[in-house]
This record gives sequence, C-alpha cells and structure tokens, in this order.
Amino acid sequence: MPAGPRGLAGPGSARVPSEAEVEMSSAQAGRRGFLAGIGSLASLRRLGPVSEPGDDHKTEGDSFLSPAQRTEIAVMSFESGFHCAQSVLEAYADDYGLDPLLARRMAAALAGGSTVGGECGAVAAGYLVLGMRHGLTRPTFGDVDQEGELFGRLRRFVAAFRERHGALTCRELLGVDVFTREGREEGHRRGLFRTRCPQHIRDVVDLLETLG
Repeated sequence: MPAGPRGLAGPGSARVPSEAEVEMSSAQAGRRGFLAGIGSLASLRRLGPVSEPGDDHKTEGDSFLSPAQRTEIAVMSFESGFHCAQSVLEAYADDYGLDPLLARRMAAALAGGSTVGGECGAVAAGYLVLGMRHGLTRPTFGDVDQEGELFGRLRRFVAAFRERHGALTCRELLGVDVFTREGREEGHRRGLFRTRCPQHIRDVVDLLETLG
C-alpha cells in the first residue's frame, strides 16, 4: 500500500515521521546528551510557568542548572558546531519556556556580529537573556524610566565584558573577519575558535549569572 502525504501513512503502514519531528527528536536527544553527560537531567523538568498571566515584572526563570553546568552546556554546544550566540541563548531557553529549536533559529542571526560588524554573538545573546529576565510586556516607548532595570543591567553587563576583553565586536575580539575565507582560515590557524570564542561564552554566562 503506498504511503499517504508526508508524515502520514496508508492503512496498515507504519507512520513516517515528518522532517520537523525528526529535527525535534534529534535536538532533544542532543540536549539530553549534554545534560546527561554532566549529571543534570533534572534540568529538563519544568515546575510550571515562569510568570503569572499579565505579569510584566522580572522573570526569574526555572532551572536546576548550576552556573558551572550551564557554562559547560553552552561551551559543549559551541564545540559541537553551533554559533556562540546559539550556544548561549539555548542554554537559557528552558528557563523561560523558549523552544530550544526556536532559540537556535533566533540566535543564528546574531552570529559573528550579524555580518555587519556588530557585537560578538555571545554578547548579543546575553542581551536577549537579560530581556527575557527583565523586559516588560506593556508599552514603554518614550519612557526609559520604566525600563530602567533592564537598561541598567544591560549597561553593567556591557561594561563588565568590555573590561575583561577590551572590545565588544566579533572582529575586534578576534582580530579577523569570520565572514571571509581568509579570516576563517586565519582564525583556525591561530586557534581562535578553540580558545577565545569559548572564553567569551564562559564570560557571558558568568556575567549573566553574577550580574543577574
């Protein structure tokens, strides 16, 4: 009996998983592997919503991960081939009810300064984590005082990272343009992606954990 539409099957046939289901299964398996490797499968549990309906104040998140475990997950993700931005944002996704695959897609646009000389992807992902924690859900345009807590934490986060590394942009931090073949080859030759990038990820997670 021929199979039906993609993801379906004819009578008496085994159902064929769709591409989306295969992708989700693979992503979940990868995340469980990361967590199992450091003995923190409990972090996959969710205790409930991270905020009450209508609440636009600080969201603490919900995680069993220690700062060291979160750092290790983010670095392992990067070393597995994901961008620095993806590695940081996905490490916090479960805390705020953000789908891990959506986190990867969102953060992909931040990689390497978004091709336009912007901040290091790990730093930019840190902005999103702070937004998830401290951003408001009501209109505040034109009234920066209402967003004072978020903006203040963003400034402290940026200042602390800059103090550690002397710069914010990917090109300044690495000294190469990762969007050119020559820049990538030079980065590999100098071991930048094995040394500096993981350290930037570690420092971003450390600052997010210590500065809140």
